[in-house]
Amino acid sequence: MKLVKKIMLLFVLIYLTCNVSAFENEFANGSVYFNDKKCTVYDAELKVGEPATIKAVVYLKKNVDVSTAITASGFGFKNIDQPFEVIKGPSEFTDVAREFGYNAGETVTFEWIVRPTDKAAGWTIPLNIEFKFYDRDEKEGYPIAFTAASIMVHDEHYSGPAPTRTTTDPSSTDQPPSQGSPGFGVVGAMLGIALVVMARRN
Repeated sequence: MKLVKKIMLLFVLIYLTCNVSAFENEFANGSVYFNDKKCTVYDAELKVGEPATIKAVVYLKKNVDVSTAITASGFGFKNIDQPFEVIKGPSEFTDVAREFGYNAGETVTFEWIVRPTDKAAGWTIPLNIEFKFYDRDEKEGYPIAFTAASIMVHDEHYSGPAPTRTTTDPSSTDQPPSQGSPGFGVVGAMLGIALVVMARRN
């Protein structure tokens, strides 16, 4: 009976995690893409300096302001030696891109082109995306975050063409994005590990 209760609790936690990972809440929903694949991407491989695209399409359900940033696990946002750098996009790596004044029914798109630095060579590094929705009516912010891609960075340099390093403004439309579900691979892995642990304990 205790095992059944533990499994039920685990499924509740997974359900809550899926809601966050699916990038849907009362303020917005949307999708995140890494090289045109819906997140989370676990088989990503890049060379040092090889460009990759991360895009977030956010459909607003309420009158909210949107802030977002891309970061890497294990590296503080103030660390000057980051494993990735932005070569084109609305903000630098770990810096915040913001969009204000949009209303319910509108869609905001953020897109970056990033590339691994020498600091990433030989490592597998999670590339994360973080959002904060600021409800202008309630004057309160609501954050979510998840891993967009787990990237194996090979210890060799990319020799192909790369975009010119620039920054651009986020774009917006009034069309809702297709529903994505980043993070479900993490959930499956967590479930498998938890079930094995519980089985061994019993």
